[in-house]
Amino acid sequence: MYKLMIVDDELLMRVGIRSMLNWEEYNFYVVGEAGNGKEALSLALEVRPDLIITDIKMPIMDGLQLIQEASCVLKTCKYVILSNFDEFHYVKEALKLGASDYLIKSEITESSLIDLLSTVGQKLQSEHVHPTNTPSIIHDYSKSLRYLKDSFFQDIVSGFISEEDMVTKAEELHFRIRSDQLVVMKFIVNYYEDAKRKYVEKGEKLLRFSILNIMEEIIPSKWEKEIFVESSSEYWVIVNVLPESQSVHADLNKLCNKLLSSIKDFMNLSLTAGVSRMTSGFLHIRKACQEAETALQQGFFTGSNQVLYYDDMVQSPDRHEVKGALSPQQERDLLKLWVSKDNQKAEEFLEGIRSNLEQLRADENSIRKQYIMVMETIHSHLSRATERGAPSLTEKSPYEIVLKGEYWEDIHQDMLAHIAYYFQTDSQIKQESTYTDLATELIDKYYAEDISLQSIASQISVNPSYLSRVFKQERGENFITYLTRVRIEHAKAYLLSRGMRVYEIAEKVGYHNYTYFSKIFKKSVGVTPEEYRELQQG
Repeated sequence: MYKLMIVDDELLMRVGIRSMLNWEEYNFYVVGEAGNGKEALSLALEVRPDLIITDIKMPIMDGLQLIQEASCVLKTCKYVILSNFDEFHYVKEALKLGASDYLIKSEITESSLIDLLSTVGQKLQSEHVHPTNTPSIIHDYSKSLRYLKDSFFQDIVSGFISEEDMVTKAEELHFRIRSDQLVVMKFIVNYYEDAKRKYVEKGEKLLRFSILNIMEEIIPSKWEKEIFVESSSEYWVIVNVLPESQSVHADLNKLCNKLLSSIKDFMNLSLTAGVSRMTSGFLHIRKACQEAETALQQGFFTGSNQVLYYDDMVQSPDRHEVKGALSPQQERDLLKLWVSKDNQKAEEFLEGIRSNLEQLRADENSIRKQYIMVMETIHSHLSRATERGAPSLTEKSPYEIVLKGEYWEDIHQDMLAHIAYYFQTDSQIKQESTYTDLATELIDKYYAEDISLQSIASQISVNPSYLSRVFKQERGENFITYLTRVRIEHAKAYLLSRGMRVYEIAEKVGYHNYTYFSKIFKKSVGVTPEEYRELQQG
């Protein structure tokens, strides 16, 4: 492999470039980094790189001077310049000094780096510069040590190892942490399925490599630390509290937020951190891990990209199960919303649901159930045409979003989006439908309620007399005849079993007067409800 150095006075730029590729896959490996030309020259003379990627404008010694002085000693080394748009005159000077190529900082991508390595690699080959073989041994050792440490950590968390063996194993694996004043932090990648799709071509290996690399680089050297990978979406960091710390909480908060912001900047990934209480002894790491995971459970309520502390969680009031059903008043309010199609009112209604759940300290499961109840109530009002159009809003159904949504806020916002979509779709379908179609659908849905020609006409914004006339013209029967037929057909279905009394069935299909129901039933069917039941059941 060819040896590579990265030189830039901005730490974030160095880490960003280093984390952008798994360099070994392209026959290069990073032998060192430097923050200015003077450091870089000293390191370059020691490690003798084949390629130096360097910024131009740096303190103490700039990139141009670095190229000039290093070229005198490193005859075959290639140089690539990092520059901004307004530094092109420096780029020209660097090319005159022998730089092979340049990269505009704001336009660096994986593909541009891969193309660069391919070009530089070909030049080095044509000049008979042979890559060294030694780094593969170092790389393999590094990989095996990482694997051994991750396995050891799993043993600690699982409780499958004694404290004595822990101490021995920690020494063997050159643990960088002491056994006193330990804090465990767990970081999870938010919206991991979405994040994974970005890396589908390169695999999750690069995702893990990049996150691990950034964590190692960003955590300042004053922190004694160990980092473990549980999975591509879960990372553990164990640190010793700083000896000179004035506020452990403030120091940890600063560290966690720095990690979260750096990974957001470099990889556009959102992470959430759960932080344990301070403990001592490797034996207690397991409990600290449990505390960090418990703290993360609060993420559902607080949202993504947060630092969550176990101490804060235990001081908060407990959350518990609450009743999921909507109250009669809430159901009436939702029906009014459906009629008005007022998005602002819908937002206020859903905010009321959320405020009530928060006031009751509802647990996660109860919150999901409540939103499902809202969605089911909305679906009960959907027209068949609206339901058929619903999937076009998103790949996921609203039920999937409620059941699988990672955070309460996401579920809430997605629910609002679905309600707005259903309002819009239903309104469009109503515009395209005839008044008779709309009236028929409302009768089919609300036959059991106190509906009339006037109430239906009001809901679809049409004159009752006009509706009565067009209904008769298009259906061949008048409004009351159709409503009666729908009610009687449902009553006949209920009468097939003896689960309900006849007066209960009358109520069920919209007749509050049993005698009137019986009279209408006999007029329509030819027999009384009781006689119909006997005839059907033999």
